[in-house]
Amino acid sequence: MSAQLEQQQAPPNATEMMRIAVGLTLTCLAAAIVLGFFFYLTEPAKVRNIQAREQAMIQTLLALTPAARIHEVRRYLHWKGQTLEVLYLTPRALVRVDEAGNPLDTREVPAEVAAEKSPDHKDAWVRQSAGAGENANFNYAGRFFIGEQDGAVAGYVVEGSTPGYKTWIRYFLAIDARFGVQGLEVIEHEEDPGLGAEITQRYFKNQYAGRRFEQIDAIEVIKDPLPNDWRKRLEQLGDMDLDSWVRENRAEIDAHPQIHAITGSTISSVAVTNGVKRSLRNFRKRMRIVEAYL
Repeated sequence: MSAQLEQQQAPPNATEMMRIAVGLTLTCLAAAIVLGFFFYLTEPAKVRNIQAREQAMIQTLLALTPAARIHEVRRYLHWKGQTLEVLYLTPRALVRVDEAGNPLDTREVPAEVAAEKSPDHKDAWVRQSAGAGENANFNYAGRFFIGEQDGAVAGYVVEGSTPGYKTWIRYFLAIDARFGVQGLEVIEHEEDPGLGAEITQRYFKNQYAGRRFEQIDAIEVIKDPLPNDWRKRLEQLGDMDLDSWVRENRAEIDAHPQIHAITGSTISSVAVTNGVKRSLRNFRKRMRIVEAYL
């Protein structure tokens, strides 16, 4: 009985090991083929859905009609040793500047690249145009959008991110031609429900709307409770258009120069505020570089 048990527990021989290895390899290969096939089928639809949601969000933030046009500007960083070059892909030109923002050269964007929906394809064309090989220190570094209504610029939307209480908070910040804030929309976060997650609520995110550049640049977060009357006015924005809301509440906006923190979530409140200030400052600097090529 003991000899029989030892025989049953004996390790597989080389032939059995080879058969097991081949079986596992074929199983993994089949699984990879199936996953790759479904990824190939679903990825374009996923990209289209994300872009459709972004377009709808931008239209809402800038109060655009369905007939409006939205253009994307992408930014890249290319390190050549100790030298940094910055590239901007605008709808009609690839602009290359040095670290200080001084122009180096421009290149016309082919029509097929300008019309390309896939960000990966755009990034690949810019990398190739910049002469950055696979091992080059070349990175995508953010984007903003231009809303065009009836042939005129209606505003801009900057995609930004800021470190929150847990992970990164991603947002869209709408900006007017004078670099004032038109609105804020949080598009991704992992803050705690009922606490930091309140950054998505009107009473918090609308505190930035309608403020001039100088007001945002000097804004801070305070822990004082949000006054009920001010909260009610903040929650009206969304049911009212921005221009009407600002006209009606300009005195209230100016009377509340600071951001009231979410109760119990000062870290999340400060994170969003710092992100908004940083995005607005950076956008103003970058617009001075690329505005001639838009």
